[in-house]
Amino acid sequence: MSLKNRLGKIIGAGLGFAGGGPLGSILGFGIGTVIDKLHDDGILIWDSSPSSANTDSADFILSALILASAVVKSDGEVEDLELSYIRTFLADQFGPENIVDYLLIMEKAIEQDFDLRKTTHQIRQSTSYETRLQIIFFLFGIANADYNIDPREIATIKVISIHLGINASDYDSIKAMFYKEMDAYYKILETTPSVSDEEIKQAYRQMMLKYHPDKVIHLGEGVQKAAKEKFQKVQEAYDAIKKERGFR
Repeated sequence: MSLKNRLGKIIGAGLGFAGGGPLGSILGFGIGTVIDKLHDDGILIWDSSPSSANTDSADFILSALILASAVVKSDGEVEDLELSYIRTFLADQFGPENIVDYLLIMEKAIEQDFDLRKTTHQIRQSTSYETRLQIIFFLFGIANADYNIDPREIATIKVISIHLGINASDYDSIKAMFYKEMDAYYKILETTPSVSDEEIKQAYRQMMLKYHPDKVIHLGEGVQKAAKEKFQKVQEAYDAIKKERGFR
C-alpha cells in the first residue's frame, strides 16, 4: 500500500484542520511534505480558529505523533521502549487496525528536522486547551516509558508545553503524575503541603472539573479513555494526601 493510501485511511476529508483545506491537499504528497509545510512561513496550514468542535481524534493523533517524534529523539536516540509505549497507547486508545499507519507517520516525523516552535504554534491554533493537556500527558508517558525520564526529554516537553500555551501549574501537575513522591501529589492538585485541609478539598474539586474526561469527549472514545487515566491520577493524589493528613 502506498504512503498516500496509508495516510488516506486515517486522514480523510472529515478532519477538522485537514478537510478540504491546504493541508488536505498537501497530505497527498506524503507525510514528509506535511511536516515541511507545517512551519512554512508563507502558509497557514491549520484553521486559525481554536475551536474544540474542529478537533477530532485523527487531529489529536497527527498532532501527538509529530510532537512525540521530537521527544523520542531529544536524547539522541530512539528507544524501543518509547516506540513500544506509543504502539501500545495507540492500540489501546484507538484500536489496532491502523497501527502500521500510525507508526509510519511516526517514522517519517522522526526523520524530519522540523521547526518545533512553529509546529507547536500551529497545533495550538487549531486545538482546544483540553486537547493540548492530553497531548502533554501523552508525551510524558513516552518519556517515562523506561521509568527514567531523561532531562533532555523533559526540556523538550517543557518547550512544547510553553509554545502550546499550557499554564505552568498545569504542566507541573501533569509532570508530577509520573512521580510518586508525596510532594508530587500536591503538585498534581496544583497546591502545596502548607495549605489547609479545606484548601486541599477545594483544589481537588477544581482539578476534577479541569481533567474530567467529558472535556475531551469531542475527540472520541479513544482519547476520552486516555483522559480517564489522567483523571484517575488526580483521584489517587487526593486519596494519598487524605491518608497522609488523616481527613475524610
